[in-house]
Amino acid sequence: MFEAKLKPRLEIILSVVASKMVALGITANMVTFLGFAVNLIATFYVATGRLVVGGILILFGGSFDMIDGAVARAQTNLRASGALLDSVIDRYSEGFLFLGVLIYFYSLESLIGVILAFGAWFGSILVSYVRARAEGLQVTCKVGLMQRPERIVLLGAGTLLQGLLWQKFPIIQTNALILLCVLGLLTLTTHITALHRLIFSYQELNR
Repeated sequence: MFEAKLKPRLEIILSVVASKMVALGITANMVTFLGFAVNLIATFYVATGRLVVGGILILFGGSFDMIDGAVARAQTNLRASGALLDSVIDRYSEGFLFLGVLIYFYSLESLIGVILAFGAWFGSILVSYVRARAEGLQVTCKVGLMQRPERIVLLGAGTLLQGLLWQKFPIIQTNALILLCVLGLLTLTTHITALHRLIFSYQELNR
């Protein structure tokens, strides 16, 4: 959804921003590590229950994933090593974010929250792994609903909404109801996406 509808429009703006950053000597790797630092800070805020700031930082940190790609394309000395670094750092970033959510639910003594946080993280890893493994076998695999941009937007928006509404609706804070629903949706859709990619790649390899 994001790649098909929104990304082409954003790339026009990002290309201009990226050109300015490259002119200032900022590299794609710098942007990647800055985004990782933002995600680490977001992890701390979410883990300690400060969900409004945590949600904003998750969304802000996710934007660096688009910016570093634009900066990489604007660089004249583009290297495959940067793409590898970006992919690995993305996995670390996402893992830490789900760790923050897991710690938050552990502090609430919510077993279902802990299980869903693990399930969503596990599904997210599988979505990325199946694509990487398929493309290592020369199969282009970008199918499926819940890719990284959708996951980050959903997690960030859900965390932010959970933090904003708790004062008006105490039951939402007590049970972290919104965030539980978001994690349940992420767990379901990431595993569906992983299976979709597995079936698609398996069929492509058999042809």
